[in-house]
Amino acid sequence: MKTNMIGNSGIYTMAAVALIAVSCEKTEYVETEPVLEGETIIVFDARYGDSDFELNKAYDYKLINPDGEFNLQYKFTRLRYWVSNVKFIKSDGSEVAVPDSYYLVEENNEIPVQDGTHGKVYPANKREEVAVKGIPAGDYTGVKFSIGVEPKYNDNLTLRTGELTPLNGMASDSWMWFTSYIFTSLSGEMTWVKETPESKTFFWETGSNEQYSEKTITFESPITINSQAVSNVELDVDVQQLIDFEYPWNNSAIGATTPELMDELTANYLEKAIGLRTASSTAK
Repeated sequence: MKTNMIGNSGIYTMAAVALIAVSCEKTEYVETEPVLEGETIIVFDARYGDSDFELNKAYDYKLINPDGEFNLQYKFTRLRYWVSNVKFIKSDGSEVAVPDSYYLVEENNEIPVQDGTHGKVYPANKREEVAVKGIPAGDYTGVKFSIGVEPKYNDNLTLRTGELTPLNGMASDSWMWFTSYIFTSLSGEMTWVKETPESKTFFWETGSNEQYSEKTITFESPITINSQAVSNVELDVDVQQLIDFEYPWNNSAIGATTPELMDELTANYLEKAIGLRTASSTAK
C-alpha cells in the first residue's frame, strides 16, 4: 500500500498559497472620456489678392474690358455677409445640418441704424471667425453653407433663429419692395486714376430670394470632429474677385433695381472669391 507523501495539511497549504497568488493579481481599469459631439472654427479670412484686407486703404485695380484698360483704386468701408445653414459632409457622403447656424461675417466702419433714426449706430467691427458647435462626432470631407437668408426668414423679419436680427444694419425696408435681409454688402470709394482723377462712392448689395445660394468646400483630406479633437477650417475670401465687373464705374450702385448685377455679384462671392486655404484636426 502506497503512502501519501502529502498530507491533508499540505494540501490546505498549497491551496492557500494559490489563493494568495490569485488575490495579489491587480486588474487595472483605465477610464476614458466618451467621444461626444464637437465643434470647429471656420475662418473667413478677407484678402485682396495676395495682401491682407483692410478698410480705408487704397488698393490698385487694373480694369480690362471691351473699351480698353483702365487704372482704378478702391477704398473699402464695409464688407458684410450672412453665412447660413451650415452642413458638414461625412466620409460616406451623408450630410449633417447644424441647427440655427446663421452668422454675420463682417468688417465695417460705424453704420447708422435705420438711416440714423434716434441717433443709433452699429459699431465698427471685425468678425472673421465662426464657432460652429454641436457637430456629431465623425470624420468629415467637406462643408456646405449658404450666403444669404432663405425665404422663410428673409420674407418675415419677425422670425428669429441663430444671429438673425434686423438691428445690425443688415436688413432694409427701403431698397426692396418689402422688408428683407441684406445678404451681402460691399461699399467704399472708387477712383478712376487718370490725368484728372475722378472718384465716386459705390454700394453693392444683394438680398432677394433669387440670390440665396449654397457653396460647397471640399477638404484635401478628411478631418475629425469630436469632443477630443481641435479642428479648424480656414477659407480665403478674395475681395479683389468680388469687384470683378466689366463696367464697375457705370454700375456704382447694385441693388434691387439691378437684379442681373446682383446675380453677378452673388456669383463673384460663391464661384470666385471664397475658397479653401486649409482644413485640419488634432487631438486635444
